[in-house]
Amino acid sequence: MPEKGVEVASVRTAIATGEHDYLLWRLSDSVGLKEANPDTQVGGVMKKQSTYYITLISALMMAGGLSYACSTSNDTDETGDGGGGSSSTGTSNGTAGDGGSSSTSGVGGMNFDAGNQDSGAGGACADVVVEGNPTTKPSDIIFVIDNSCSMNEEINSVEQNINVNFAQIMGTSSVDYRIIMVTDHGTGTYDVCIGPPLGTGNCGAAPDEVANQFYHYDINVQSHDSLCIIPDTLYGTNGGGEADEWGTYPNGWVDFMRTEAVKVFVEITDDGISCTWGGTNFNDSDQIAPGQTVAVDWDQMILGESPVHFGTQANRNYMFYSIVGLPPKSNPLEPYTEFEPVVTGTCQGGVGPGTGYQWLSKGTHGLRFPVCSYQSYDSVFQDIAAGVIVGTQVPCEIEIPEPPPGKEYNYDMVTLLWTPGGGSTEEFSQVPSLAACGTDDDKFYIEDNLIKLCPAACDKIEADMDGTLQVKIPCDAIS
Repeated sequence: MPEKGVEVASVRTAIATGEHDYLLWRLSDSVGLKEANPDTQVGGVMKKQSTYYITLISALMMAGGLSYACSTSNDTDETGDGGGGSSSTGTSNGTAGDGGSSSTSGVGGMNFDAGNQDSGAGGACADVVVEGNPTTKPSDIIFVIDNSCSMNEEINSVEQNINVNFAQIMGTSSVDYRIIMVTDHGTGTYDVCIGPPLGTGNCGAAPDEVANQFYHYDINVQSHDSLCIIPDTLYGTNGGGEADEWGTYPNGWVDFMRTEAVKVFVEITDDGISCTWGGTNFNDSDQIAPGQTVAVDWDQMILGESPVHFGTQANRNYMFYSIVGLPPKSNPLEPYTEFEPVVTGTCQGGVGPGTGYQWLSKGTHGLRFPVCSYQSYDSVFQDIAAGVIVGTQVPCEIEIPEPPPGKEYNYDMVTLLWTPGGGSTEEFSQVPSLAACGTDDDKFYIEDNLIKLCPAACDKIEADMDGTLQVKIPCDAIS
């Protein structure tokens, strides 16, 4: 769990199954926007501390405080709210793309209440509260950092904040995580060198790895080529790609990743996209429509490169966070969420808005931050850490707690009671397996000691965060 005091401005909640984890822009014509009550607030990052609500929390968090980078901006002045209003520190707010319709992802903390009803034949056991937690996947977090001459202050802020405001939060959570750096390593102004406890701080030689925690693929990343560097280094020279500068990893950084882990890309650059890899030209032209094309093409490419790691079109296994040259919102402490449009203005010192990166973030439930806000990277890194923790939660899979000592549960007798906000209670019935779910929205099944909501039941609960879900284990189900 994140440390106390890491505040979240607001949260959205949702439940979805893996097979619903599609890219938003690909299905914008057929998928409706579903959002939870935007007024809901929590004091901590992960979990709403209520014994009645089942909530899946996707934190909408903060970024702010601006300065400048050394590159010369080629953006023209544009009009529009930039998805969040104007800011006195931004050079322009730009125009906004509507982004089509959106969907939500299933992430966050869950609590169940078995009720405090009187015991009796067929009734719920008295005063038994069953708190279920979603299963959690490990996470492999890939930082791709631009080493061009305009990035010195941003790189310095990454080095200052990644241990305290990212790794520390991840370390206090239950997530099994590791960090992979894809960027230049060394002592230079534009090099990245991560000290303890994540890295070793050995900046003058080949980067040291910290087994099962931190890896650094030493490669120069320039203003426009991040999306090509990623696949070109994935399998290293043995895969026909570019070698790390020390020749340490001929197989690339693919070996650092775990197949079962959720992959999280964190792109940090102040410019747009213009590079070619595998015969495909990726060029977002700092505009909305070309950026969308880049995102769709790159998504197809990365899924094809390693489905076992990044997933498939039907079930993606990666998220994309963008710290790029887009302008701050009217409240500079707020990131852009997946529900907000792509914008084309830049922050003060930003060279390009990174529209292609923005589309990738929107499509994979990631957040977007102004790269010029390096003075507030503490908040940015806290927010990304919180989002990673949330994103590792497996939606709609709730652990059933152990029965009392010496007892066993008859799982066939477990029921769920769903009460929509302001509505009447209905019972969710149990089916033998996922295959038996069908299209009914009142079904669940139990598998591997997990309560698994059927897809349509997930959709129903997603649309009503004010509802309550009770897990009832009748007394005669305990033997």
